[in-house]
Amino acid sequence: MADPIDGTLSIEVDDKYMNARMTITPPKNGGREISMELVREQLALNGIRYNIDEDAVNGAFSSNGLSVLVAKGVPPVDGKNGYLLYHFERKSGAQMKADEFGNVDFRDLGLIQNIEKGVTIADIFPETPGSPGRDIRGIEIPQYPGKPAKITTGNGVALSDDGKHLVSTVAGNLRWNKDHFVVDKELTVKGDIDLSVGNIDFIGDINIQGNVNEGFVIRSKGNVYIAGNVTGATIEADGNITGKLGFVSSTIVCHGDIQVSFGENSSIDCDGSIKAQSFVGCTVVCGGDLTVSGGKCVIVGGKYTCLGNIEANYIGSDAYVRTLIVLGNIAVLAEEMNDLKQGLKDYENQLHQLEMVCDTLQAQKKVAKLSPEREEMLRRSIKAKFGHLAQIKEMNERIADIEQEIENNNDLCIKVKKAAFPGVTVRINSAQLVIAQKSGPCTIRMNEDKDIVMK
Repeated sequence: MADPIDGTLSIEVDDKYMNARMTITPPKNGGREISMELVREQLALNGIRYNIDEDAVNGAFSSNGLSVLVAKGVPPVDGKNGYLLYHFERKSGAQMKADEFGNVDFRDLGLIQNIEKGVTIADIFPETPGSPGRDIRGIEIPQYPGKPAKITTGNGVALSDDGKHLVSTVAGNLRWNKDHFVVDKELTVKGDIDLSVGNIDFIGDINIQGNVNEGFVIRSKGNVYIAGNVTGATIEADGNITGKLGFVSSTIVCHGDIQVSFGENSSIDCDGSIKAQSFVGCTVVCGGDLTVSGGKCVIVGGKYTCLGNIEANYIGSDAYVRTLIVLGNIAVLAEEMNDLKQGLKDYENQLHQLEMVCDTLQAQKKVAKLSPEREEMLRRSIKAKFGHLAQIKEMNERIADIEQEIENNNDLCIKVKKAAFPGVTVRINSAQLVIAQKSGPCTIRMNEDKDIVMK
């Protein structure tokens, strides 16, 4: 008969104490079995006291000598680094775009990225601390905490009050500068506007230190300053436009004031006042005063419509160039007033009808209770009545303002400091004067008889 063989127990622990494996071989020929007490003793001797898998320990007895994982440590979870989630592309340089037909406008380089004040540029996600682990001995394993996001703020960019966002502090051009965004409140072009720069559509002020060349378009929500000439181009500004030199064969639209050295064969539409040294062959609409001083001080050729006064040394030239000057906007005002008076008449007729409805329903209500439908009709009629009264009041006030403006237009004048030449036609409101011969210094205005006179 064979000799008895006792069961065996072995425990293997990795060098980092993260795993423990146990192997139990069963006895043979009546040998001694491995007891649970022995297993507990050996686990303790090997320092294994954390996260022991009891089911695995019990299963090791019936594993027929196979190695069984009986304890497993918990690895640490490292923290995540903080990061920024940008809402705008981090790019620089030209970004030309094709239209739906695949055509590319090489004058539109996409260099400008407008942004309003207070817009979120990026969201800031903080780092996380992570969590520690523990080995099978129960010893804590420290984690690596995440690092804070690297935050760099340029001009016009700041942290929000809660520290969770990067926001624009001014309106301007958002651009990526190496590793961070900046917002330029003013856009400065150090040279000419050409194919290297392209068209500009900017939310703030624009400072062009060179020329604006043919075919290019400059638009600004603020002011525009141009150190050179504007030739065959378009300039539009919600603020003021300053041209150190001149506008030549260009289109200028300005909702503020204009100051320029000269205008030549250009279309100029300005809501405010205009100051220049000369205008030749231009079409000008000026909402304020038109002052030509310094240099030649001449207005010659073209059409000049001005809602204020005009001052110049010379009007026209000895070449008898046709020049039309229009003071006041009587025609436009008169048309608006006629429309208002017609609308006023309609509103008054409607008001009369509403008053009749209100009076009738209110009289019925004194006799008997009105039905819900009639109560609703009365409510709507009263509301409409007060709405019409407010509208009629507003229209009457505007009519009075127009009448005052028309009266003020009669006081407009053209001050000629040196000479006015034949070929010049002056219109003030509905009156017209054609200058037939050269005159010296004079003032052209409307007299009490509504005639234009030169004195």
